[in-house]
Amino acid sequence: MKEYKATYSNESPQKYPNGSVTLDTDKFNLGTYEIMNWHTSQDLETVQVWNGATKRLFEIYSSDEGETFTFG
Repeated sequence: MKEYKATYSNESPQKYPNGSVTLDTDKFNLGTYEIMNWHTSQDLETVQVWNGATKRLFEIYSSDEGETFTFG
């Protein structure tokens, strides 16, 4: 699975209280997603993100505490 680097922001805490995450690679930016829910288990971070441009809800996964993510 392809991994994407994560950059976090919390520019609008009233609009998006959980912040947002931008996913990218060395070659292109995948987009910015609003964090809707974050669940941590022993070895895996499961994060629900909303893409406002496509109006889609996704789950992304991280095994390195949110440094990189993959789509499920």
